[in-house]
Amino acid sequence: MIKCASVARGIKEIKKRTIMTGEDYVSFETAKLLKEKRFDWECRAFYVKSKECGIELFPSDRSHNYNDDVYPRISAPTHQMAMKWLRETHNLFVFPFPQMNTNKFWVEIFQLSDSQEWVNLYCESIELQDYQAQEEACEAGIKYCLENLI
Repeated sequence: MIKCASVARGIKEIKKRTIMTGEDYVSFETAKLLKEKRFDWECRAFYVKSKECGIELFPSDRSHNYNDDVYPRISAPTHQMAMKWLRETHNLFVFPFPQMNTNKFWVEIFQLSDSQEWVNLYCESIELQDYQAQEEACEAGIKYCLENLI
């Protein structure tokens, strides 16, 4: 059983590592969707949900496919890793774009057709929103792909 004290140490370590590497991990909800869609890449972080501590993100010193474990863990890829998996596995390209003259972002999703032409999968529900950060736009694009396109 995981103790909340060890969770606190894990959170402190993952925050330190995130600051040092500048990487942002997908949310727990998006990680669950990735697992449902058979995301099987090795990651260096994972989520655990427990009654005692809630949802916690843990770092790992080794890469592992935590979605394939016997333990109730869920792999926590970075946004970049999840977007690469969407590209390589499902031919879906998530592009966050900065808005001109603002500090906000919007996102578009493309697919490369069999004839090697870009197809814009117009997703009004996410494209017309203003996201406060690039990571927020990435998260929205990834989640949209998992919920609607796969």
